[in-house]
Amino acid sequence: MSKVKEVMELELLQEVFGSAEKISPFVFVLRTILVGILLFVEGKFLPHRAGGQFAGYDFAFFWMMGGLTAGPLFEAKVSFINTVVIIIVIYSLHYLISYIAVKNRAFARVVLGKSALLISDNKLLRHNMAKSLFPLELLLSDMRTVDAPNINEIEAAVLETSGHVSVLKKSDYQPVTPKDLNIPTMGNGLSTILVNEGKIAKENLNKLGYDEKWLQDRLLQKGVLSINDVYAAIIDSSGELYYSVKA
Repeated sequence: MSKVKEVMELELLQEVFGSAEKISPFVFVLRTILVGILLFVEGKFLPHRAGGQFAGYDFAFFWMMGGLTAGPLFEAKVSFINTVVIIIVIYSLHYLISYIAVKNRAFARVVLGKSALLISDNKLLRHNMAKSLFPLELLLSDMRTVDAPNINEIEAAVLETSGHVSVLKKSDYQPVTPKDLNIPTMGNGLSTILVNEGKIAKENLNKLGYDEKWLQDRLLQKGVLSINDVYAAIIDSSGELYYSVKA
């Protein structure tokens, strides 16, 4: 009995990893998942500038959907039923990954990656640029698109997970600035998430020198009785707190 089982397992491995004239929908699903993993790994380790606006799993999804959908048109041996089945599977996997990424921040960092600070306080962060494989010429090009041609005008530049560069000008170079209105600024001018999906970002609170009681008091001033009612809370560089309650 064990030998029969071993033979069946070997045949399954041969169908999945080897060549075959005809394969079942189940094996086709397994093959597609393996190809998706390979594409995800490729997209994950591509420089952000090469991946464009797509996360690693988005990159895998679009490439696979295009190839699989057109498969029956170019290869008569490809089963149309297999194609329909695998399209449903891929859509389901993509939806599931997206859903988990929204609910679990640790998982989101794995599949979406993290942004990288390229310029901070007039200084080019060479280590981050080298790590992101982002050349200076491309950074200067992205700066020009947002009317910030000079590095000395920039307070911070961030390479987002989408592959685009977000640029924050110094207050002196902005049309209407907190400095003009005598509004004090804090940190590097970037907004900070304090509550995300109903969960308090304790690490961000600690970095700003605040605690949960301070956050509760600020929300109470705005008429929010409980943090549990808050979907998201963000504080900007002027200390203004934005919040959105759960539906």
